[in-house]
Amino acid sequence: MDLDTLVQAWVEEPDLKGDLAHLERLPARPAIFGEVDPPLSGALAQRLAEQGIERLYRHQARAVRSIRSGTHTVLVSGTASGKSLGYQIPMVEAILASPRTTSLLIFPTKALAQDQLRSLTRLRIPGLVAATYDGDTSSEDRAWARRHANIILTNPDMLHYGMLPNHGKWADFFLRLRFVVIDEMHVLRGIFGSHVAHVLRRLRRIASHYGTEPTMVFASATIGNPAELAERLSGHSVEVLQGDDSPRGAKLIALWNPPLVEGGPRRRRSAMAEATDLFVDLVRNQQHTIVFSRSRKATELIYTWSKDRLDESLSERIAPYRGGYLPADRRRIEAALFAGELLGVTATNALELGIDVGHLDAAIINTFPGTLASFWQQAGRAGRSQEHSLAVLVGGEDALDQYYMTHPRQLFTRPPEAAVINPDNPLVVEAHTACAAHELPLRPDDHKFLGDRMEEAANRLVQTGDLRLRQGSLYWARRSRPAASVSIRSSGGSSFSVVDVAANELLGTLEESQTFNQAHPGAVYLHQGDTFVVDGLDLALREVRVHPEKVGYYTQSQEEKYLEILQTRDRRPVGRLRQHVGSVRVESHVVAFKRKRIGSGEVLTFDALDLPPIEFETDAVWWTIPDDVYSGACVDHHDVPGTLHAAEHAAIAMLPLFAICDRWDIGGLSTPFHPETGTGTIFIYEAYPGGAGISAIAFATGLDHLEATREMVDGCPCEDGCPSCVQSPKCGNFNEPLSKDGAVRFLETALGDR
Repeated sequence: MDLDTLVQAWVEEPDLKGDLAHLERLPARPAIFGEVDPPLSGALAQRLAEQGIERLYRHQARAVRSIRSGTHTVLVSGTASGKSLGYQIPMVEAILASPRTTSLLIFPTKALAQDQLRSLTRLRIPGLVAATYDGDTSSEDRAWARRHANIILTNPDMLHYGMLPNHGKWADFFLRLRFVVIDEMHVLRGIFGSHVAHVLRRLRRIASHYGTEPTMVFASATIGNPAELAERLSGHSVEVLQGDDSPRGAKLIALWNPPLVEGGPRRRRSAMAEATDLFVDLVRNQQHTIVFSRSRKATELIYTWSKDRLDESLSERIAPYRGGYLPADRRRIEAALFAGELLGVTATNALELGIDVGHLDAAIINTFPGTLASFWQQAGRAGRSQEHSLAVLVGGEDALDQYYMTHPRQLFTRPPEAAVINPDNPLVVEAHTACAAHELPLRPDDHKFLGDRMEEAANRLVQTGDLRLRQGSLYWARRSRPAASVSIRSSGGSSFSVVDVAANELLGTLEESQTFNQAHPGAVYLHQGDTFVVDGLDLALREVRVHPEKVGYYTQSQEEKYLEILQTRDRRPVGRLRQHVGSVRVESHVVAFKRKRIGSGEVLTFDALDLPPIEFETDAVWWTIPDDVYSGACVDHHDVPGTLHAAEHAAIAMLPLFAICDRWDIGGLSTPFHPETGTGTIFIYEAYPGGAGISAIAFATGLDHLEATREMVDGCPCEDGCPSCVQSPKCGNFNEPLSKDGAVRFLETALGDR
């Protein structure tokens, strides 16, 4: 059954409950080729020809010319467009000219590094010795790689923890470093990207110490600000090469919306259940399919449910894939995928990035992955062989999912979001200034690598005794290595260990900002599908103590917040509101929690908690509200709290339309009267101490952001508010009070649409 017929059968199949909200057809396109001068060397051209590559696409040829010239370059093109060949060719040419030349390739995932290692190895270039250097690499293989490899494939974490603090062991490699490649740049956003920016600056400083200034190459899926992001990551000016001249087969993209569940509160059927139905049908029809989910738990559940429904001959040809598996298991699944032995795989975004997974006919995306860049990456996993392919986006209950289900043109026509980072975050600057001082004594001219905030951070580290001045330089004064205590994937705050007291086993860790909400005494804590109940917190030892227990309820915490405005950097009118951006101090206090029965949501108990508040400084955007907006919107003063609360939730849900962020990256507060503004105020703040750069985007897109918020709330077919519009899964006040009708009238009046 071909894919068009299959999709039509879904619409007519009574056992499939969902609705086809939209079907988009993307036509096939031919390749456009380009030439390079001088042409590729004989050995390299021959090896590529053996793989069927006799000509370069035009965007590949442009990349080769730019990188050959030593220009810091950003390559931006679609999935499976051959970006990697654009940077591999100059590296291979440099090795053919001088085998001692070295290159460093940095990937966000181990799977992507393994894929690139296979690609480089297949070239069989004399003198090319490539090796991975990551958490899966044994001690013996690490030592071998340092001595022999001229191409190292690693990730930002290993560069931060392993290579830079031990640069003396890598002296020969850094002495000959010619190229540094940062692949999948678009995932380097938020607090992770802010940390990676400093890791790359430390890398440049170490390279300079050994007398080299490598050419930096960035590769990325389409994002809204590739030049700005690359320059903030590296500190270099860059040339952006944007375009995709590779061929593409025709593609169907279906938007599939789960149905409303009859009876009870307005809810939709689980997106996981819908994705499972579609996956099973595709596998039964011999369509090679991948299902993407945002969590490990969802990945495992879809695999388990599908395996139970398929007959034995088919169930043996599907597999799950996610982080946390042993390296040998990951390599086995990757090899089976590439060889076409598997008909289906359920995966997290570990397989989203540019990994060659062989021929796939279909990709199912279980809820919108958060950004347009990720959506197109996942949709592009199918059809890599230029044949007809299918991508299906299964909508979740989240407001952004439902916005795209009801506004499909936005998904296919809106420009990509901007990826934001904040290298000036003072906590991040201080952490990496300490790491840099441990690697090499700090000198005044190091600001050209580490940035203008280095001096201020160094002064703070001197005051705390971490740095000492000697002969005009600042030296690390502690015995411990600072890199070991700096997590580049979090805000850097203290974490709590989660301990199963029954088994005396460490289950994992939680950041302090998550602990009081998710793991307070009495909370139900989920770990890899198992249920635990929290016995207590040890604040001194930073431990959450839990025991396994199957319970028929879940827990929700109640949180009180206060925001103090520290600085207003800019302000402007947005409709009849006044919009501001600046820095704030957030105080959050988890004060109670509810036990609610699974299924019905019935409240079983309401218990007070005695926990300390958490305070941090961050960036925020906020809107102040003149009193006449309420009267113009016919919002009674009794309804103001629910109206503002609903508008706040909806605005948080819609902000990812404009900035590459997740609703979990941001928080909010609304109040009918704030003592510092003297009027009603809605705040959206960044959930990371110091901020990650999201507020600037929110301020710049203020009118469009609020208009999209109004349209989403007004367009939701529910009567009183639901998870698809004004209810939030992270609300600290149990989604009370909320007034959807008041929010619609308020936003219409505030934006002048009366």
